[in-house]
Amino acid sequence: MSTEYIIGELLEEGLDDWVPVDRLVGLAQEAVEHSGRDFREVATETLTQLVSGGLMQVGDLGDSGFEAWSGTPDAIVQRVVSTLEGFDWRPQGGACWLANTAHGNSRAPR
Repeated sequence: MSTEYIIGELLEEGLDDWVPVDRLVGLAQEAVEHSGRDFREVATETLTQLVSGGLMQVGDLGDSGFEAWSGTPDAIVQRVVSTLEGFDWRPQGGACWLANTAHGNSRAPR
């Protein structure tokens, strides 16, 4: 399972709703089962592609719905990684959320 597969899965799910970052972590864990790679590395690489490519935004759920984090793509990825490390990479819905951008919607598999 490649990062492109993970990206496709997340974008497809993002067509209907915001996606908890847990799903990224879970897909990364599945991807490395037979590869010997570290799932954290795969999750970070995938997240970097999503955010830097303008496919998804990272944020929190607040009073107004999805509230995107501000900052550069690198800063946002680092914030997510730091947050996940604080949860020992098992956020259980408590870390952050991913939302498709218009560009991400156009790239999502149907």
